[in-house]
Amino acid sequence: MLNQKPIQILVTYTKYPQINGFRDLVEQTIQNLATDQIGFIECHISEVLEMAQRLVEQGTSIILSTGATAGFLQKKLSIEIHPIHTGAFDVLQAISNLKECRKIALVANQATINLANYADVFALEVKQFRYDSYLSARHSIQQAKQQGFDAVIGSPVAVELAQSNGLKGQLALSHHSLQDLCLNALQRLDKIRQEQQHLQHLTAIFDHLSDGICVVDQKGHIYFANAALQHILEMSQPQLQHQNLNKIFNDLSLNKESNLQSLDYKNKKIAVHLAPMRTEHLEGYVLKIQELQQVERSSREFRKISSSKFTPRYQFSDLITQNSEFKQTLQLAQEYAKSEATVLITGESGTGKELLAQSIHQASLRQQGAFVAINCAAFPESILESELFGYEEGAFTGARKNGKLGLIEAAHQGTLFLDEIGDMPLHLQTRFLRVLQERQVQRLGALHSHAIDIRVIAATHCHLEQLIAEGRFRADLYYRLNILRLEIPSLNERREDILHLSQKFLARKQMSWQNVPPYVVRALNQYHWPGNIRELENVIERLSVILNLSEPLTAARFKQYVPELFIEPQRSISPLKEVKQQQEHTLIRQALEQAQGNLDLAAQHLNISRTTLWRKMKYLNLKQPEK
Repeated sequence: MLNQKPIQILVTYTKYPQINGFRDLVEQTIQNLATDQIGFIECHISEVLEMAQRLVEQGTSIILSTGATAGFLQKKLSIEIHPIHTGAFDVLQAISNLKECRKIALVANQATINLANYADVFALEVKQFRYDSYLSARHSIQQAKQQGFDAVIGSPVAVELAQSNGLKGQLALSHHSLQDLCLNALQRLDKIRQEQQHLQHLTAIFDHLSDGICVVDQKGHIYFANAALQHILEMSQPQLQHQNLNKIFNDLSLNKESNLQSLDYKNKKIAVHLAPMRTEHLEGYVLKIQELQQVERSSREFRKISSSKFTPRYQFSDLITQNSEFKQTLQLAQEYAKSEATVLITGESGTGKELLAQSIHQASLRQQGAFVAINCAAFPESILESELFGYEEGAFTGARKNGKLGLIEAAHQGTLFLDEIGDMPLHLQTRFLRVLQERQVQRLGALHSHAIDIRVIAATHCHLEQLIAEGRFRADLYYRLNILRLEIPSLNERREDILHLSQKFLARKQMSWQNVPPYVVRALNQYHWPGNIRELENVIERLSVILNLSEPLTAARFKQYVPELFIEPQRSISPLKEVKQQQEHTLIRQALEQAQGNLDLAAQHLNISRTTLWRKMKYLNLKQPEK
């Protein structure tokens, strides 16, 4: 068995080892360095590759070798090969050891020394002969002998060949130079071990990931590749080590601006995310490499997991009314639930638009899927886009690691409810219109789109037609949304529901309506409820607390606790709004007269729904003319 050392000095011979004096020089140097990290191996020149491969298999990290042998091994092995070069001091010392010789040949595999200087200094004839293989080295020695040279300075093989040809041989290497080379190798060994430890840390961190991770230097040479990348590329770690990534991906660019790229590899579509990296061991790039088909499969699985977070609570039985108009709306909504078409719900804030949307979802074929609700008015514009569409890792500063699933994707195979759609910014309206048209969504920073299966229910308290006229809402998006339309009347328009709902809300607090004083009932019934059902529920919540106070509830106390019920509504109408109301009053009155009091026909003439006509007549205090 070879002596297992991380650094090996490997020297070759042609016939006889030791005769060139190199072993004595090495042993003295190792002894002076007092290290157990360096070993020395001699082998026949024909066995050098086999010997070097055995050393690598047994854990050698660095091989020091002389002459052309080093150049040969550098082409064959992946570990570091440090050439033992001839230096000026070595040549001077070798010449001084050959004082009796007048013609000296320097036999080396490269020209690194100006020999003319030495010829002048020592009054000698000195000439260099170059070689790049054993055969050319032997030829060079024979030439030197034919030309009358009596001594050779060179590598151990050159010295051995000189001696076998009757010439004097002197190693072109001193103890000082070899010691410096060994010290440099020991320093490099420390760095290699640090890098190996770094690689072990990277392996521990990245080998359990399903995404391919690759670390390369600035020129694209692979420093590390995790197990997932080896699987994607169908190559082992030894095959990838020190390989240039540009030879694997022909179209890959390491330009920092091109941080996200789509490439082809062996009939696979590959997504590559590139980020600069700088550590004490390496300056280069870290790449995340994914198969797009695998990304799509993972996305589908994650959607299923995420859908469990979006479960609706309400259904049609929770919508309480005694109002005939709203009963018709609920019946129509139940029919709409059987369809897959987009629904647009209009009505004032607090009327229960989301409850109606949840009820439609619960009665639809998508009831097992997610109900994902987002209020378009509740988020700043920049955040709304990332919430809706999601984003990839590194898509923007502060983006969450591994990216984020958007709410549109989370609604896959379920229902997406967009509340206050009228407040969606224009550029997001454009992106969302594409989602409705193509049924695909693309995350921020992504190269590809995901197919989605969603039903959209939108709601707004705004008049979208007016927003379109003002240039604040896209007409083409409006036509995509306004397929099935529902309008919820305000609580002020369904006053018969005020006390009915109040009783239901109070019953939820385990309290009886019989305990409510008459003046409270009167106040509730007379109030105009601008906040609609949401405001009514909040007032009843406060009332349930007040009724449980130890002190008796008097009319004065009630007025003190709930003062808003006793404030007269202020109708401050701008001149423009007043003109508009007058115009609406005239147009509606004329339409009613032409239709001879038929509300359906009048609504058709005005291009509005019967419910909207009835609500406007009530607001403008218009009575239905007698037929």
